[in-house]
Amino acid sequence: MGNKRLGLIIIGLSILFSLLLWAFNNQVSQLKADSCAYPDTCDATHEPPFLTHGGIAVVVATLSLGTYLLFFEKSHKTLIKKLKEDASIKSSEERFNLILMGLNEDEKKVLTAVKEQDGITQHTLGIRTNLHKSKLSIIVGILEEKGLIKKEKKGKTNQLFLRINLTDSSNQNKPL
Repeated sequence: MGNKRLGLIIIGLSILFSLLLWAFNNQVSQLKADSCAYPDTCDATHEPPFLTHGGIAVVVATLSLGTYLLFFEKSHKTLIKKLKEDASIKSSEERFNLILMGLNEDEKKVLTAVKEQDGITQHTLGIRTNLHKSKLSIIVGILEEKGLIKKEKKGKTNQLFLRINLTDSSNQNKPL
């Protein structure tokens, strides 16, 4: 049962209960008035019954709950969606850190730079990582063999892309 439907049912029940409470209060007041021989001197007609106060509290509580369920369902969905997004970001970072554990320092530098800028050119990567062209070429070859990055020729330059999918847990560490 959806929150909106449940909210409407609870609001309906609280309205029904408030009508019953009103009828009960009228009956009690009428009985008190009828039981007093002299209404001007009778104190019983001026005090509302204790059950009325408790009933009003129950009506207010159920109306509040029904209203909350009816109007604030979207905030729960938004919160749950945000929590799931945060969990996937955290898990993708954890997966990337696990991959980095199996690499040496230069390979970590290169893979991290490629992750930060997917499609980076090999020349820019050399500047970012402060590695010589020949050493960078060897490291890129090693990472290609491991299936972590792919190299695409674009004109006279090479662009480097991550081959691993870090966001989908079912394709974890599989090449694209």
